[in-house]
Amino acid sequence: MDKLAEVLGRLDRVRFPSDISFHHGGRAIAAAISPASHEPGQSYQSRIWRYELDSTAAQLTDGPNGDYTPRYSPVDDRLAFASDRNVRDKADLFLIENGAIRALGNIPGTIEDMRWTSDGTALIVLAADRGLDGGATNGAVRIWWGGTEDPAVTNPTDARRRLFKVSTSDGATVEIGPRAATVWEFDLFGNEAAIALISDDASERGWYHSKLAQIDFATRAVKVLHQSPWQLQGPSVSPSRKRVAFLEGWSSDRGLVAGEMRILDLDTGNVTSLAAAEQSNVSAISWRDEESLWFAGWSRLGSTYGIVRLDGTLDWTAREDAVVGPNSFLASISAAPGNKGFAAIREAVGAPPEIVFKATPQSDWARVTALNAQIMADYADYPEVREVHWKGKDGLALEALVLLPKDRKPGPLPMIVDIHGGPTWSSKYAFNPGFALDEVAAGYAVFLANYRGNAGWGQPFSRLNIGDPGGAEFDDIMAGVDWCIAEGIADADRLGVTGASYGGYMTAWAVARSDRFKAAVMVSGISNQWSCHYSCNHDFGEFIVGGPLKDERLRKLAIDRSPLFRLDRPTTPTLIIHGELDRCTPLGQAQEFYSALLERGVPAELVVYPREGHGFQERGHRLDKARRVAAWFDRYLKAA
Repeated sequence: MDKLAEVLGRLDRVRFPSDISFHHGGRAIAAAISPASHEPGQSYQSRIWRYELDSTAAQLTDGPNGDYTPRYSPVDDRLAFASDRNVRDKADLFLIENGAIRALGNIPGTIEDMRWTSDGTALIVLAADRGLDGGATNGAVRIWWGGTEDPAVTNPTDARRRLFKVSTSDGATVEIGPRAATVWEFDLFGNEAAIALISDDASERGWYHSKLAQIDFATRAVKVLHQSPWQLQGPSVSPSRKRVAFLEGWSSDRGLVAGEMRILDLDTGNVTSLAAAEQSNVSAISWRDEESLWFAGWSRLGSTYGIVRLDGTLDWTAREDAVVGPNSFLASISAAPGNKGFAAIREAVGAPPEIVFKATPQSDWARVTALNAQIMADYADYPEVREVHWKGKDGLALEALVLLPKDRKPGPLPMIVDIHGGPTWSSKYAFNPGFALDEVAAGYAVFLANYRGNAGWGQPFSRLNIGDPGGAEFDDIMAGVDWCIAEGIADADRLGVTGASYGGYMTAWAVARSDRFKAAVMVSGISNQWSCHYSCNHDFGEFIVGGPLKDERLRKLAIDRSPLFRLDRPTTPTLIIHGELDRCTPLGQAQEFYSALLERGVPAELVVYPREGHGFQERGHRLDKARRVAAWFDRYLKAA
């Protein structure tokens, strides 16, 4: 078996934990465990497991289809979860009680989140209507079930994300959310109200302009508490209900907010900020007590977490060269009841994801699961992961990772510049850094280019590319390439470039603006900022250019920074890969760029995967994509 096939097979065996929920006694955890991919016509075959903190485990569900979002009752052993076992892709509500599973309630939409009331008599459920879209971080596909949409109708009012109250005794279901707004996230404010992120626009665009609001369940009345020009995430109500904590900052995608911690005083309406700049890429918070919060976020190429007090001082904090959270989109920790320790999902270089626990902040991580204990067995070719530092064109300090084949020969290597998406994301110390283990297995050095605008270096850094897409950020990347060449890592005559989403945009931009790359692979990218803004499901384009595209100056900037309009004399052979159902960067972006390259005599190929959205989920598609990418670079780089 060749190295690429071996690595692809190994990666497909990785299992991913998510949705940690502590039993009210604090000595056990429920979590959803998912495979790396699924077969056509299936949903992810996720299952709910219970883990005692002494590492004994029991599988609680067995589908069919997927089981997700476990939530333990705050008062007893009951466990609620969502599952699409009845109708594929529609997550309904189920309850495990005395070892038996029963359906509960009548939710018209598909469940995305839920909370128990404090007395355990009801569940508050957030569900998305049929006909909405998912965000980029969960595939960016149309939400539907039970057959095709014929016709597919889109309008501003018919579909929303709604709140429901479900009685655990008889399943009685009542809609309790606002009558004319969509709900993105919520936390309970007692048992009869919620603090939520809402928007008037129910589409994905509305999330970028969401407001912090209080919702009364009985009247469904809404009181707006806070509005921001930036994005919001993670509302959390204090134990006394006197304050609300939330995160605020620039984010290119729902689920990717890594911002500043804010505290809203409900009596005065005043909003204050917490902690110093090094804590300004926080992605998850929860109250420890009335005077302090748990937090987790990104710090450079790794994660940070700890306890912050309301005066901004840190009771305790830690930083690791690891991803502490369910994935590299969201850093988070989960406090045990009574603050008796905390759990997290953790992965690092050479360490696949597992659930871990600390009894005290000073403790070492104790492993709770052994889901991926065999993944590293006999992985003799796991690459060298090297942290690198250079400076951008204007002297800005930058850092990234380089992956190097373990058995490489001396001297410069053909190098793939792999540009991550977002852009409010970054390549980090993970088990599969930048999702590039397959590329290095194919024999390439891989430069995981972090650039200005990324998360992990504070909010001011994260905003440096606003109003300048493809500008200084591209100079950053090319300066990093020059550094790799000067250090003897990369062969200047054998450079390739790839990236997905915003990384796909930057790949197309590299094809348009440079002749230094011998091959390019654009994945789920943007070629036309103007047309993408009006055909996609989100409002990212308005923020990255610095304002609304109806403004003539900004419209001209969007066109000027579109690869499609800058293809003067392109030379780079380009493979273009896209999901047919992608609503974040619609398929037309790939089709436009492909046609434009052919028109200019540049070798190009367009590969479209049916049933896929912004990311690829089917096992066959993932394997096919990896092999096509390797073959394309082999054809144009290794031959060079």
